[in-house]
Amino acid sequence: MPRRKRHVESASEESDNSNGNESEEDHPEQTTRMTRRSAASNTAQHFDTLPLPKRRRIVREPAVSGSDSEETPEIQASKANEKNKQQMSRGKAKKKTLSEGKSVHFNGDVIDEEDMDEENLMGLTERRATPKTNYDETSAHCPLPGCDSKGHLSGRHESHRTLTSCPLFHNTSAEECKTRFESRAKHTEDRKRVLAESKDRRGLRQLVPSDSQKAKLEKVTKARSKKPEITEEVREEHRQHKQKYGNSRQPLITGLTSDYDYELFREAQARACELLKGLGMYSFSFGQQEHQMTQHFAKTDLQEYRIKKLEIGCFEINTWYSSPYPEEYARLPKIYLCEFCLKYMRTATILRRHMAKCLWRHPPGDEIYRKGNISFFEVDGKKNKVYCQNLCLLAKLFLDHKTLYFDVEPFLFYVMTENDNSGCHIVGYFSKEKNSFLNYNVSCILTLPQYMRQGFGKMLIDFSYLLSKEEEKVGSPERPLSDLGLLSYRSYWKDVLLDYLHKYKGQEICIRDVSQETAINANDIVSTLQALGMLKYWKGKHLVLKKQELIDEFLEKKASRPADFANKVIDSSCLKWIPQNKRGSPS
Repeated sequence: MPRRKRHVESASEESDNSNGNESEEDHPEQTTRMTRRSAASNTAQHFDTLPLPKRRRIVREPAVSGSDSEETPEIQASKANEKNKQQMSRGKAKKKTLSEGKSVHFNGDVIDEEDMDEENLMGLTERRATPKTNYDETSAHCPLPGCDSKGHLSGRHESHRTLTSCPLFHNTSAEECKTRFESRAKHTEDRKRVLAESKDRRGLRQLVPSDSQKAKLEKVTKARSKKPEITEEVREEHRQHKQKYGNSRQPLITGLTSDYDYELFREAQARACELLKGLGMYSFSFGQQEHQMTQHFAKTDLQEYRIKKLEIGCFEINTWYSSPYPEEYARLPKIYLCEFCLKYMRTATILRRHMAKCLWRHPPGDEIYRKGNISFFEVDGKKNKVYCQNLCLLAKLFLDHKTLYFDVEPFLFYVMTENDNSGCHIVGYFSKEKNSFLNYNVSCILTLPQYMRQGFGKMLIDFSYLLSKEEEKVGSPERPLSDLGLLSYRSYWKDVLLDYLHKYKGQEICIRDVSQETAINANDIVSTLQALGMLKYWKGKHLVLKKQELIDEFLEKKASRPADFANKVIDSSCLKWIPQNKRGSPS
């Protein structure tokens, strides 16, 4: 069988000009296949006399022999072995060149021995070593300021790296933790020895306590009965500890209970920490959670995890409750809101840039009421979803019971604004369902803190009942009401009923008629009359007592109100609104 003709691959000019038909007998020195890297090592020896080699493109010539289908299995096996040897020779040649410190070719570039530093090699090699992460516990440190990471709450280990296992965080020391661990281990050994020495195992399961158990129970009962007195010195010590460390330490519990219960609690803490460590929960998942908790603990500067302040318009307001803002905003101690579109931002700079571009100067929707500088806008939750969601998130900062944040499409929002040359500034709002099964005329109501105690709350309530009158319905607010909301509604119902009774001249009165004329639910009327002491039951009938002193007090209070409060009254003639059930379908 004739020998196959080989193509000699080289980076030198001689190899490029060769015809590929010469046999190995004519050139016995070329016993191995030459490559670009092996040729580069030979060329580097004559680097001082030869010019810098240019990068040449190697063109592979097609094989002259027959197709692969004509090759026998023996030839294919020999070709595979030859290819493996060539790859091994390439790797050896590269390692040898690097170890000898000679000039090296990387992709046609030549580097001298003087330039052979680690930086150049790392810049030319294609693969770099991946840095390994050290997960050894001794390489980590406790995040608590002032802690040297020595000791462990369980007493079993010499170091710690989390707040859960930090002795200093739990107001103890490493020596005390170690002493408790030794005492706990001794108690466990004693118990095992007692169980091992017991011959009759059934005697341990008897219902009647033994003498030793009775003695121990009596001892524990006596120890628990010795509760320390919480004196003013103890209170002052706890107060100073709280002022000094805040949330960076566990609160003091000394002097609050008996010594037995105190030691029992300490032992439970240590055993829980030891159990978590023994289960390996610190290794990955629990360790990550603990690390995230400690990082959050450090980043929030020992403060409660919620938004503390809110800047809207020219007001900076302290918030009352938490609100489900996105996490990147909930971490901030203060957020900034555009008072027109209610978009929330992180910094004052972003707010300033937003205000320069924001085109809104009033809430979206239709203006249905205007008198003086007071306006009401009806905003559909389906048409202006983002605005209504932002409004609900804002309200949650001041309402504890609010649960609706994002599902705003079934609701209508009525936003009250105070107008000036710069725009319509939000004062408060209330929302109501488009189709309420229980005829609630208010689902949520809020007056912003900067506008409280100025009469705006009663205007919101009065406006909600005005809409109920236009709908020819009797309404009531959705329960539960907040504390401030209940006070506002009680005050409004009282004023409306006293004013109605003052103008009423008849001898008999019907609760149903009062409900129809005022649009207030009959149950709310009855509860208000009972609170005023004006509803009595006599001889099988309910009587409404017209207390003139209460009416006179109401009239006197009404007359003594400042002019600002006198002007803050809803005028039904200024309402330009058609109820939903009377509106025609859009063409």
